[in-house]
Amino acid sequence: MTERPAVLFLCVHNAGRSQMALGWFQHLAGDRAVGWSGGSEPGDEVNPSAVEAMREVGIDISREFPKPWTEQAVRSADVVVTMGCGDACPVFPGKRYEDWTLDDPAGLGVDAVRPIRDAIERRVRTLLAELGVRPAVGPAVGPDVGPDVGPDVGPDVGPDVGPDVGPDVGPAARLDARLGVSDAAPSPVGVRPMRVEDWPAVAEVYAEGIAGGDATFETEVPSWAGWDAAHLPDHRLVAEVDGTVVGWTAVSPVSGRCVYAGVVEDSVYVAESARGRGVGRRLLAALVESTENAGIWTIQTGIFPENEPSLALHRAAGFRVLGVRQRPGQLRGRWRDVVLLERRSTVAGR
Repeated sequence: MTERPAVLFLCVHNAGRSQMALGWFQHLAGDRAVGWSGGSEPGDEVNPSAVEAMREVGIDISREFPKPWTEQAVRSADVVVTMGCGDACPVFPGKRYEDWTLDDPAGLGVDAVRPIRDAIERRVRTLLAELGVRPAVGPAVGPDVGPDVGPDVGPDVGPDVGPDVGPDVGPAARLDARLGVSDAAPSPVGVRPMRVEDWPAVAEVYAEGIAGGDATFETEVPSWAGWDAAHLPDHRLVAEVDGTVVGWTAVSPVSGRCVYAGVVEDSVYVAESARGRGVGRRLLAALVESTENAGIWTIQTGIFPENEPSLALHRAAGFRVLGVRQRPGQLRGRWRDVVLLERRSTVAGR
């Protein structure tokens, strides 16, 4: 068992039962346990009746979205709870599994979903007791308790391709609210490894960068599965301020040939609300340390010339400009140049 128990809730579409279970779990466990959910065949949206039923007890799952389960999530979980996905649910030896028999809320109205919601609450409370986690709150009753200012992510699309070109820019009203931005002294920035449950916040920062128009050739946020497949499992880091993810970095392989095993391409994104706090510098420094410790000898990147903050950030971290690729692609109907930079380690690959 990990220091904070981790539970993965699975159903077929990740649109009803597993979403309500995760909502109850997070509401009751607080920060004393980690939970996430997934589906074998993710649907298009969370069941509106499930959203309304949970809203009635003060739990907002309206910002959630169906997503696939991943092998990493299954392996990271202490308990895997399945709800109707049968043989499609993953099975790993030595893992604790529970199968909860519950009616499927698909196509049902709120009146019919309420008993399912309440049954899930009882099961979640029992599970938390077995895990030694005392519920942070009593039974949730009454109306919604205020606006949700959590992560909101874009639609699922294909794998992330094309160069990620530095810190993101764009509107940051939601992050402002989550950070409680004020004139007070800024809180310290922490950097830690990225976890699966960070994806909604990571995707929100990514979406902000895409919206700014000078960070990447991408025009939509990829799905978790697409992003996960495109980036190396190690060297994924997030920056936090007061427990909120405000930036991230990761690397992608540049080639499948073994001769280039020590060459990667970086992505560094920072929320607009966190600018001026050294977030990008801390992320990039931690990324360099992580990759060098793993024997990676070159980090390369491509940055739009207009993205001057990212160019300055990389130069300060020891990257040198190799040249400019002239008009390699279009972004929203406009041909864009890309500045190529690389950092050759003085420690790894000697």
